[in-house]
Amino acid sequence: MRFRSIAGWLLLAMVLIATAIVTSSGKAISEQDRNAVLEGASHRHPAGTDSLGRDRIVRVSAAFLLSLTGAVAASFISTAAAAGVGLLAAFSTAGVGTLTMLVCDVFLALPWLFLLMMVRSMLPLSTSPADSALITFVVLAALGWPACARAVYQGALRLRNSEWMIHARAGGMRIRQIPRQVLPNLLPLLLPQFLICVPAFVVAEANLGTLGLGVGEPLPSWGGMLLELGNSAILMQTAWVYLPIAVLVMALLLLESTAREA
Repeated sequence: MRFRSIAGWLLLAMVLIATAIVTSSGKAISEQDRNAVLEGASHRHPAGTDSLGRDRIVRVSAAFLLSLTGAVAASFISTAAAAGVGLLAAFSTAGVGTLTMLVCDVFLALPWLFLLMMVRSMLPLSTSPADSALITFVVLAALGWPACARAVYQGALRLRNSEWMIHARAGGMRIRQIPRQVLPNLLPLLLPQFLICVPAFVVAEANLGTLGLGVGEPLPSWGGMLLELGNSAILMQTAWVYLPIAVLVMALLLLESTAREA
């Protein structure tokens, strides 16, 4: 519980700081200062600028908010879809359940990162930055549900065979009432699954961005900004600016591990 509180407060502090920087800096995320290209830390740009003269700390903060918001939304969609699929498989006939789990196994056997790269690379170059961000996280959600669905299926199957559920069904409980009765009992399972997906999606988006297949410019993304670290001069000068992505993933993983233990 203590570590969960620490991780929660750390995440909240990071969100508030990033929001304050983006909203109070007076600089747009795509605003360029041609006279300060690759400038070091200064009064105008506390963390320096990138190769286009854009304020680095503003873009890092905006990338943090975009990545976290997109990953949370994608994780919610993925977990909700997994809950629906798992419940359907558990409370349907044995044949439907077996077929559904077979589909999940096929999805899990696929090299999802390469599949994600293939799907993302099929988008036209004219795709707007906002659309590219939306599509990236929608694709992540679409590929992230199978593992969670298997866990939900096993949990729902145990509930289906429990004594209270057998009595409830024998007493005439309708099919449409099953989710309302079962879902509260699955929340201790769904919460860790949700928290597992969030850091996984953050890292997946960063991986895509480093390959030029993530969120389109001029929107900032972790992956796009990490590309700059390929320049040794920039790496030595401003590597600390990108520490938030490591802190974010570690805090999310800590939340997930404490939620699972609870």
